[in-house]
Amino acid sequence: MEQKVNLVIAGRQFQLKANTPEMEQSMRIAAEDINKMLDRYTEKYPDKELVEMLLFVTLTQAVSRIDVLKKLNEITAEGAKLAGDLSEYLKNIEPDR
Repeated sequence: MEQKVNLVIAGRQFQLKANTPEMEQSMRIAAEDINKMLDRYTEKYPDKELVEMLLFVTLTQAVSRIDVLKKLNEITAEGAKLAGDLSEYLKNIEPDR
């Protein structure tokens, strides 16, 4: 069921739609994270324009996403290797019982 979500990001209000309650929660968490990061960049670089700081936030989020995807791929590969090792181990067990 689609529902309207009102979010404030960088002092601007946006009315968006969420398809699920989980999506709404994720949107609210994301907006909160963006605003917190923006506040930190505003304190650190008070002379920068809003657009520049939003670009910093975007870059930081994109880099984090790439890092998480790399780690996920590594974990997936390790899981596949362990599953293969387990399968080989189980195949080689002698049926002496």
